[in-house]
Amino acid sequence: MNPRSTREFSDRAEAMAEFLRAAGNAPRLLPADDGAGLPLFHALGALQWTGETGLVRGDDRVHAAWFVGESAATVVERQVDGKTVYQYFGPRLETQQVVPASGRSVVDEPFVRGYEFTERWSALAHFLVTTQGKGALLSLLSARAPEVEHVRRWLLELLQGPLPDAADHLMAVWLSAIGAGFLFPPAEFADGRRRGWTYIELGSSREE
Repeated sequence: MNPRSTREFSDRAEAMAEFLRAAGNAPRLLPADDGAGLPLFHALGALQWTGETGLVRGDDRVHAAWFVGESAATVVERQVDGKTVYQYFGPRLETQQVVPASGRSVVDEPFVRGYEFTERWSALAHFLVTTQGKGALLSLLSARAPEVEHVRRWLLELLQGPLPDAADHLMAVWLSAIGAGFLFPPAEFADGRRRGWTYIELGSSREE
């Protein structure tokens, strides 16, 4: 088990500043809006399912992720025939269907559509048009996006607990080979208690 630390902040700006300081140069996913964040348990379930089906590979890099109910969408970076491409996978149903002008269809299944792009921003633009970005996390302010295998590994360790009360959405996350950090939005409870912005760090916050 890796070292685990938890810190709480009353202010979003202070919490985000600490998150970015701890992340250093590590790959990260940041919120596309100021909503509740990404549903934590849906994210892990989707990663396990897409890994089992081969839709998403362990060495892919995650540039965007979105989950609502049983629907999910993502943009991953991968190597195909020695070239870097960006592949979008998303729901065929329950969201407005937009056919990208610059994307090539790579998956056309009853519940999943996939397109391949040569440019990162073209893939992200299609992702944002389809999902509207609400509750999504995007790879921003870092030189590279996190690897799928690192996301799986640290999410599984995070869920071994302890977790803060009502910590079921992620506002931001950084992940590397040696550590990870997770920022949760605040929560209020029926008995009057309130939990502030909560940052959990696993492993080391600095890559040697």
